[in-house]
Amino acid sequence: MRLLHTWETDTYRYQAYVTTRTDGHNEGNVGLHVGDDAEQVVANREYFFDAAGLVLADSVWADQVHQTNVEVVGDADRGKGAYRYEETIPATDGLVTTVDALPLALVFADCVPLFFCAKDHGVIGIAHAGWKGTVRNIVSSMTEAFASLGVPRHDIEMFVGPAITAEHYEVDRRVLDAVEAVSPAAYASSVRDERAGHARLSLQQVNETLAVERNIEVTQSNLSTVSDQTFFSYRNGESNVDLRQSSSRRKNREYSQ
Repeated sequence: MRLLHTWETDTYRYQAYVTTRTDGHNEGNVGLHVGDDAEQVVANREYFFDAAGLVLADSVWADQVHQTNVEVVGDADRGKGAYRYEETIPATDGLVTTVDALPLALVFADCVPLFFCAKDHGVIGIAHAGWKGTVRNIVSSMTEAFASLGVPRHDIEMFVGPAITAEHYEVDRRVLDAVEAVSPAAYASSVRDERAGHARLSLQQVNETLAVERNIEVTQSNLSTVSDQTFFSYRNGESNVDLRQSSSRRKNREYSQ
């Protein structure tokens, strides 16, 4: 489990994690939906959560469908999807909470994990942004979910996690047109080497531009799931999907005066 980013206040610490390959079962796969042995996958999850000081039984997972539905979750949702895929939050690609010690977990291969934090309001979130969720503007959907909890846009920070990068990701005109439709500025900043109806695309940069357009402060991890083979990636010969898990959590911070 790799700690990617931390936000802090005087009383709380908010952390963004991602799992990496291990020498355990199926290299540490945490996806329950890919036909893997469920008992072994749960054991992998327990291993990663224990290593990070997290409690798997408290975590909330979603049935990701490459859309933009975002759910605000709470104590009643603890444990949903942690041990059984059929108990995940249905048809959801973004999770938001205000509740202490409630890890939010989604699974990824090359898609972009987006971690959100409004530290002064005690609100965190995580989103799954493949190309479809990106051009459908899951950043906007997450912003609206935070707004429903009274958080203004300028108080939100977003961290962009490891994903496939532009040098490894070529798309066709259909995807390029969808990027330009959601944001001409995102198109200008994220498309390169355009030729014959194809181009290389940075989904990380598209999501950053969509966030900046909403006055959200953005930090990039600059990590590639293809170049860094500690991560899972379709381009590194994976036959299954979503073999990597990202989670974000909120916990009490120990401090002294």
